[in-house]
Amino acid sequence: MVWADMTLDFASSALAPVFGFLVYSLLARNNDNGTLTEGVAFASLSVFELLQQPMMYAIDGVEHVKTIINSFRRIQEYLQAKETEDYRITPESSSSSSRTSICKVVEEKDMMLKEKPALEKYHFSVTVQQGSAGYSDDELILKELDFELPLGQTTVIMGPVGCGKSTLLKLILGELPVFSGTIVTSFSKAAYCSQSPWTTWGSIQSNIVGMSPWDQEWYASVVSACALSADFAELADGDQTPIGTRGARLSGGQQMRVSLARALYSRNSVLVLDDCLSGLDRTTERHIVDGITSLITMINYTNTPSGHHLSFADYVVFLDSNGMITRHGAKDSMSSEDEIVQEVSEESTTPRQPVDPADAELPEEMLQELDLLDDPDQGVSRMTGDLKVYAYYAKIAGPWTMFIYLLACATFVFAIWVQWWTNANAEYPNDRLGYYLGVFAGLGLLTVIGCTLADRCGAQTFAQHDDAVRICPAFPEHLLTALKGPDCVSHLNKCGYNNQPVRSQAKKHTLASELMHKNRFSQDLELIDNDLPQSIDSFIFQFMSAIVSAVFVFIGSGYVAAAIPACLALLILLQFYYLRTSRQLRLLDIEAKAPLFSQFLETVNGIACIRAYGWTQNYSDRNYNALNASQKPFYLLYCIQRWLTLVLDLFNAGVAIMLVGIATNIQNGSTSFLGVALFNIVTFSSTLQTLVTAWTQVEMALGAINRIRSFVKTVKDENVATEIEEVPEEWPQHGAISFTNVSASYETSSEPVLKDISFSIQPGEKIAICGRTGRSVSGKSSLVSAILRMLEIDSGTISIDGVDVSTISRQEIRRRLITLPQEPFFIHGSVRENIDPQEGATDERIQEVLRSVDMWNFLETRGGLDELLDDDKLSHGQRQLFCLARAILKQGKILIMDEATSSVDSDTDTVMQRVLREEFAGRTMIAIAHKLQTILDFDRVLLLDKGQIVETGNPQELLANDTSAFRALYESLGSTTEEL
Repeated sequence: MVWADMTLDFASSALAPVFGFLVYSLLARNNDNGTLTEGVAFASLSVFELLQQPMMYAIDGVEHVKTIINSFRRIQEYLQAKETEDYRITPESSSSSSRTSICKVVEEKDMMLKEKPALEKYHFSVTVQQGSAGYSDDELILKELDFELPLGQTTVIMGPVGCGKSTLLKLILGELPVFSGTIVTSFSKAAYCSQSPWTTWGSIQSNIVGMSPWDQEWYASVVSACALSADFAELADGDQTPIGTRGARLSGGQQMRVSLARALYSRNSVLVLDDCLSGLDRTTERHIVDGITSLITMINYTNTPSGHHLSFADYVVFLDSNGMITRHGAKDSMSSEDEIVQEVSEESTTPRQPVDPADAELPEEMLQELDLLDDPDQGVSRMTGDLKVYAYYAKIAGPWTMFIYLLACATFVFAIWVQWWTNANAEYPNDRLGYYLGVFAGLGLLTVIGCTLADRCGAQTFAQHDDAVRICPAFPEHLLTALKGPDCVSHLNKCGYNNQPVRSQAKKHTLASELMHKNRFSQDLELIDNDLPQSIDSFIFQFMSAIVSAVFVFIGSGYVAAAIPACLALLILLQFYYLRTSRQLRLLDIEAKAPLFSQFLETVNGIACIRAYGWTQNYSDRNYNALNASQKPFYLLYCIQRWLTLVLDLFNAGVAIMLVGIATNIQNGSTSFLGVALFNIVTFSSTLQTLVTAWTQVEMALGAINRIRSFVKTVKDENVATEIEEVPEEWPQHGAISFTNVSASYETSSEPVLKDISFSIQPGEKIAICGRTGRSVSGKSSLVSAILRMLEIDSGTISIDGVDVSTISRQEIRRRLITLPQEPFFIHGSVRENIDPQEGATDERIQEVLRSVDMWNFLETRGGLDELLDDDKLSHGQRQLFCLARAILKQGKILIMDEATSSVDSDTDTVMQRVLREEFAGRTMIAIAHKLQTILDFDRVLLLDKGQIVETGNPQELLANDTSAFRALYESLGSTTEEL
């Protein structure tokens, strides 16, 4: 349909003169009353020119109207969709609008955390009666709930992985539909700290304060309570440090403590925590709990940690695997012989798995290249196209595309051919009429074909249709070769699923702004694929039209040619000022959308927190302000376009006055040519305006090419020519790894992150890599990155089963090794596509693996392997278990884990440890350890500090040594050897 509209669009302007002259010539010859003369021909061409633009606008408008209607329907469907409904009965709800009729509504008082909440009219903070809830009526997660949570006490919700602990919190916050029963809460707002910390673009301070009023004393108390003071002291800008996209400048633990600080700073009377303390060591956890206790006297403290939080509880709720409550009540009232309580109590007295008080190692790539968070193309983002950029575009487009653009110029041969035709008619009227008409028609057909192809050049780059004309697909291929998105490049590279040509150095893109990458693949490619071909097409047409129109004007009166230098000087001056202004405004228009997109993404990611805090109106206002700011450049651009129209109309009027004045005073020209000149003046103004506008769009689109060109040139291909050795398909057969005098550093670092590392790992050996975390660089992540060839070594060799890895393709190395990263990663697709991206396993094997990690029953009830996987409906523990199942399916002798169990609860950790022992027995295992308790049964520990090996040996033997550096590290994290 699009091709038909485009063909009709260009045919209306290119073939109209053909049919017009055909009918006129045939009638003139048959009636023997004349022939096609210069005056008639050029006057007719001028009339056709006048009709061309309205006809093109009318035809283009049909397609635009269709697009508008479809967009309107989508917006209408969204606006008519059911709004999120709070099913709770809260102090702010009314009995008339409530879904139940048995709730006396009371007015909620203003409450300060240091004051006793004014909730005397309520006996419980939450009351649920016969409640069943879930995401749909046929997918209930919580069933037949009957419980009451006391006011002003700490309630702990417990249960196995995937039982619905986090879902129950969402129910309490009003984020989950209730399909039966009632839920009554004494609050309408709560301070919510989700399991995955929510951060916004801005400083650490702005993230903590949020929309709450500023209070310096309270802020200092909250920062101290959340153990953030030491972190601020180590940051150059303290709490004013920008945290970057998705909190990129902070470690995971720091993000969680910032989220907790926001919850405390908000002074809400109800604090809802979703397992936000599980990743902390016992000392830091106790510090935070004591800090919370010192800040408040009465608080409803609701969270979903694992068993070791039972000692903090006043009230306990137990959920089973079916989402039903088995027991609930005050902890002290439960019998110590109770099986559930006894089990949990045993867990609470089990030695905690300690982590560093800094609880979080910033990725060393981030420590070394923190400055890469800024857009490296910022300096060229507003550059115009120079000759190199034009040459780059021509090279990427290819010779055939350039030929198509030249083919589109066939329409401008019309005037020349008509001139030859009319000259021939002056001597031999209507002689060789078929010849002239045939060539004229051929030029018209070439124009239609050339203009249609030129207009769509590159626009079908991402089209999936088999018959799509993919004239210029190289730009996205160049970008994809340089980058695969900031999130998935590291995961795909580490997991070995990167079969696409994504071979850039991953560290650059894991740090760079996510919005910058989206800008490259959205707005920049939109400019190149759609706007640039159309702008070049328009520029060529309007440029040639302007020349032809100017020639006709000067033919009408030769004396007007004397004004050519002055006219050109004026137009060049006008172009200079207009281009400089409009180009900047167009680029500002693009750049002004980034804050709007960022605001939108932040709102979507944190919508549950925003509603819980009661900040909906604040974020609505922020979105309105961002939208308003994003429209200012567009409005200013519209103003200067109106200014250009006025100036060009005045210029055109001046030329017309000069032409008529000269023609009437010096009567030595042809009156027919004077008429042609006047007809061309009518369209000359709009031609010049469209020409300057098209040139501005070309310059802006070439600026996008310049940014992509700069990006592609600065991103180095990680593969080198020496990586050509072929290895057997079963490699590595044994799993032996050897480091020999390995040193490595990041490009922007003058200090090596690995210094003369030498050690060997025997086949089937389990080795843990540990070291101090936080702001100091120990080298753990760097060592693993060196094995995966994501960090280039400066000297030494790394060999696997005797093969030097520097001689093997990096993609091949990652494909042969099994990697289990700390952060779960999913792609949009089915369960089967997520668990087996390479599609090498049978359904029976996939089901067997999912059963081993206790996930198959859950997935089977939700559609099985072919069902679309929605990771948002998986708990954090289920996500990590799913990724473990994916690692089991991947065949290999070497498993590399980056603290895959650091942020899961004890139940998930137990399952993962069991699966690791059973499924990976006999395989070489390398684990980056933050929790040292998890690696005490490993064969060997490798202790790193500042890129050097400090100590190595059996962990139990090292702990028995009073002078051991490993023992000192172990005890510094809150554990003692007596607990073993």
